[in-house]
Formats: sequence, C-alpha cells, structure tokens
Amino acid sequence: MVAGLRDRMGLLFLLFFLLTAISVSATLAVIHTHQKDALVINLAGRQRMLIQQMAGELRLLEQRPARTGGAGQDAEIAALQSAAHTFDQTLLALSEGDTTSSPNGEAAATLVRPNILNSLQQIRQNWTALQSELAAIAAGHNGAPPTDALQSALRLSATLARQSDDLVRQYETAAMHKVERLSRIQGLFFAGALLLLAAGVWVTQKSAIEPLRGLGAAAARIGRGDLATPVAVAGPAEIQLLSTRFDAMRTQLQDAQARLLTWGEQMEAQVRRRTQELAALHEVSQEISSRLEIAYVLRSVTDKARALLGAEAAFLCLLDEQNQQLNLQAVSGSRAAVCASYVPAQQPLIGHVLAGDAALPCGIEGCMGMCKIITPSFQTSHLAAPLRVGERVIGALCVGSTQMGVFSPDDITLLTRLANSAAIALENARLYEQAERAAMLEERQRIAGEMHDGLAQTLRYLAFKTEFLADRLAAPPSGNTGGNGKQDDEVEKTIQQIAAAVEQASQDVRRSIASLQAPPVPRCPLQEQLASVADAFAAEGAPPLAFECQVRQPLILPADQAEQVVRVVQEALQNVQRHAQARRVLLCLAQAGAEARVCVTDDGQGFDLKAPPTDGRRRFGLSIMRARAARIGGQLTVQSIPGQGTALTLAWPLDPPSVEAVGVEAVEATAAPGV
Repeated sequence: MVAGLRDRMGLLFLLFFLLTAISVSATLAVIHTHQKDALVINLAGRQRMLIQQMAGELRLLEQRPARTGGAGQDAEIAALQSAAHTFDQTLLALSEGDTTSSPNGEAAATLVRPNILNSLQQIRQNWTALQSELAAIAAGHNGAPPTDALQSALRLSATLARQSDDLVRQYETAAMHKVERLSRIQGLFFAGALLLLAAGVWVTQKSAIEPLRGLGAAAARIGRGDLATPVAVAGPAEIQLLSTRFDAMRTQLQDAQARLLTWGEQMEAQVRRRTQELAALHEVSQEISSRLEIAYVLRSVTDKARALLGAEAAFLCLLDEQNQQLNLQAVSGSRAAVCASYVPAQQPLIGHVLAGDAALPCGIEGCMGMCKIITPSFQTSHLAAPLRVGERVIGALCVGSTQMGVFSPDDITLLTRLANSAAIALENARLYEQAERAAMLEERQRIAGEMHDGLAQTLRYLAFKTEFLADRLAAPPSGNTGGNGKQDDEVEKTIQQIAAAVEQASQDVRRSIASLQAPPVPRCPLQEQLASVADAFAAEGAPPLAFECQVRQPLILPADQAEQVVRVVQEALQNVQRHAQARRVLLCLAQAGAEARVCVTDDGQGFDLKAPPTDGRRRFGLSIMRARAARIGGQLTVQSIPGQGTALTLAWPLDPPSVEAVGVEAVEATAAPGV
C-alpha cells in the first residue's frame, strides 16, 4: 500500500522513466538495424549496376570485330573480369553476410528471408552460368570472341538485371516492414505514456490538489479570524501531518489572540494616559518656545514643571561659562525650598545628574548626596534632569516634594522630555539675544563706516579747504597788477567748494537717516554706479581717471552688496586724491567665473604697508574697507611699493540668483604698480 504522496509520485515517475527508456532503446535499435538495411539495399543496387556494366562490356565485345577487326579487346576483357569479380564479392556478402565487400565492415545478411534467399539462389545459379560464358569469352579473346558465348552472356546478364531489380524491391519491402513495426511500437509507447499521464493527473488531483485546497480554505478561515473551527483534511501522510500542524497553529493563535486582547486593553489604557501627558507636554513646549525672552522662559519652565508633575517646588539652574558652578536662575513654589543660590558643579550628586541622559530620582533614600540649593525637607521626593543641547549640558531642571513616593517612573520620562524642550527653548532665547547684540554691533559698524566715508571725509575736506583759505587770506597781496583779483577768484572758488562740501555733508547725513527709515531704492547695474563715481572724481580736478569695464552684460547686485563695493571704490579714490600725488589712475571692473573684482591702481608715491602712519593717525580707511569686504564675503588686497604706486583690489563672490551677468566673458584684472 503506497500511503505517502512522495511514494505515489515516485512510482509514477519511475514507470514513466522505464517507459521512456524502453521506447528510446527500441528506437535506437531499430535505427541501427535500419542503417544495416540501407547498406544491404545499397549492395543490391550495386549488383544491378555491375550487371549493367558487364552487359555494356559484352555489347562492346560483340561490336568490336566489326569496327576494329578484333583489335583492342584486352581492355573490355579486363573491365569485364573486374566487374565480374566485384559482383561475385557483392553476391557473397548478400548471401552469407561476408564483410569483405561491405564499406563499414558490417555483415550484410540482415534482411535474409525465405523469399529473399530464394531470389539469391536463383541469382547464384544464373551467375554461375554467366561465369562459365565469361570464362569462355576470356579464353578466346586473342581471336574473335565466341558468338554463342556472347549471346548467351547477354541473355544471362539481362536475366540477372531483372532478378537484381526484384531483389532490391524485396529488400526495400522488408525494410519498410521494420519501419512499420517500429511505428506500431511507438504508438504503443505513446498510449502507455498517455495512460501514465492520466494516472499522474488523477493522483495529483486526489493526493495533492484537493487536500491543499482544503488546507487553503482552512488558512483563509484562520486569516479571517475564525480560530474556533478545527483543521481536518484527509489525504496522504504528508498532508495529514500538515493538517495536524495547521490545527496546532490554530490553537496557538487562539491562545495568543486571547492574550493580545488582554494586553491590548492594558496598552490602550496606558496609551490614553501617555497621550494626555504628551498633550500637556506639547502645550508646555509650545508656550515656552513661543517667547524668546530668557527671563520669561525660565519662569514658565519652572511653573509648568511643578504643575505637570504635581511637585511642591521646581528649580532651574544654569552652568556658568567655565562650567564650574551651577547657579539658581528660577524657582516655582515655596521660597522656603531654597537654601542657597549656587552649588559647585564638581559635587558628586550634581556631576552625576549632569553626566546622565535622563532624569535621576534623588530622594533621600537613594541619593548619593544632598543638593545644597534645595532645602533637605523638599528632597524627600526629588527628581533632577540635565538640560542638554546636543552633546552640551547647560544646566539642570529639578522638582521636589516633602511627601514620600510622589513621583512615578512615568514622571521621570516626563521630566526628561520637559527638560529637553526647556533646553532648546533656552538655547533659542540665548541665540536670539546674541543675534540681537550682533545685529546692533553690525549696525553700529555700518553707521561708523557711513560716517567715515561720508561726513568724516567731508569734514576733513572742509578742514583742508579752510586751512587753504586762511593761508590765502593771510598771504600779502602781490605787487603785480591784478594780483588781488586773482587771489579773490581763488578765495571765491574755495568758498564755493566749501559750500558744496557742506551740502554734500548734509546729503550724507540725510542719506544715512533715510537708510534707517526708508526702503531701498531700485537697483541699477554696477557699471553705471562705478561710472558715476569716476565722473564725480574727474569733476573735482583730480588726476586723470580711466574707467575700464571688462564685463559685457549688466552686473546687478543686491543693494547692500553694491553699496559696499561703491563705498570701497570711493574711499580708495579719495586716498589717491589726498595722498598718492599720482599722474594717472585706473579703475577696472572684471569678472572671472563666479567672482567679481574691482581694482584701483595709481602711479603715485606709494607707501610702506608695514610702516606706521607718518601723521600718527590710525588708518581707519583700510580697516573699514576690509570690514566692508568681509560683509559681502569678499577680500581686500593692497599692494604698494614706495615710489612706484599702489594697487587696491576688492574680490567678492557673486550670488547666482542676484546676478544677471551669467556666463559673461571676463578678464581678470592684474593691477601692478606703476600704471
């Protein structure tokens, strides 16, 4: 009895393999026999050709005396004897299975049947008679061949030709019978294969498919949540084992489902409680993060910590800049809970709290020491959490109570999260305060630069012109005629220049005030702004100025960036005007990739960059120009050689969204002294 599915399928595969092996073996055997039959048929056909060859030679011998008078018979006799010899060997191979005349050395008597043997016997008899006639013809070939022998040989060759044709047909018929028998055998094998296939389908259906469908239906029931219906599927031993295991799994799932329902109810209650805590923590975090005043954040954090955890007092302490001392910054609750305003950070308890990642329960029962800031009675129930910003600790948040067992393990997690939110809020408030101070300093520096570049320069110019006017007025009048008129013209011109400078100072002051109040004016290309600066420089009668622009497309910068560039150029040109004593000045604007450059070059007296100013004054101009360059992310370079001139270069990166001259060909300005 085959009980297992594997045994059943194995038996079917074994039968199918045996059937296939027998079919292939029979086919190979028949093919091998058919190859031998083809050799036999080939030999029989060869006999027919040899008979025809001998008949042809006999007819030539019959005609030879009439054509040549009996000469040239040796060739026909030799060919006739060679064909006769080959025919005799072929007949021997067909009759007795002789391998000497077989091309591949195999026996040729594979199709020997009674009718074929009878035909071979008749051919042998006629061939023996023909051999006698051929011997007579060969014996008389030196003279005229015997006419009777020739005629008899021709008749026998014709008879042998017909008998050879009949023999070939008999061989072919016998070979076809073998092929038909092979076809019948193959048909039987095919029918057997179909039967095995049908048996395999039936066994698979009954032993595998139907039981597996039952198991699939049971799995679907389990998937839908039906764990009460047992799994019982009949079939082979493997299917029954699988059914038993499915049912065991169903029982385990049923037990697990009951446990999960119980656990789910517990978790649902815990999630509801935790959600309420998180909602409260979120509200607290929003409230303390919505304000940027440090004092408000400190007060709000302590108040919310005390309210959320049900503590009698809450404390927030921050480390000093050296991380040596923890200073009390805010308290919520009874003031009697505070007994000191600071504590050393190296105290064991404080160090342990600050080194941790979560709140630490520090009640009097398990505390490693007493916090000197909190009154001991308020440390009966005590939690302390570090205030962390990334890897940096900035302080601690503590809650305390005079009652035992006030705080639960969930309160530890809640205080840790509140401390993390408080640390971020305090850090944001601190950064905001620093940003305000930095903005204030930046604005002061900007106003100082404005005053230096505008009002201070104008006042220095006024002082210079006033001194010049005083010198002119104090000088004695010239003895030449008209000398007083020329002096008066110079004085009048100087007075006009002083008035213009005063107006310029007034405009600078109004512009500084407007920059603090009004929105920025529309932008124009930097080329136009630098051209205006060059025109104003040339209008003052200064050294000749050449403006060279190597940027083809309009270079439009943000307003603040353009202003810094223009201010640097103005300061550089004013320095050339006041100190350089130059004959020529070159202002060049160029662009190289994502960097722009402005260069002011003169051929004046130059100066030693390392030497201190000869007039004892500080060089505010260079420091302010460098500050302006840093403000736009650029760099200021000054090259000067005494007696050979000065080259000042401002290079700054271009902001792609703000610059319209993208991809513009630019030549880098190489400013060397001595233009």
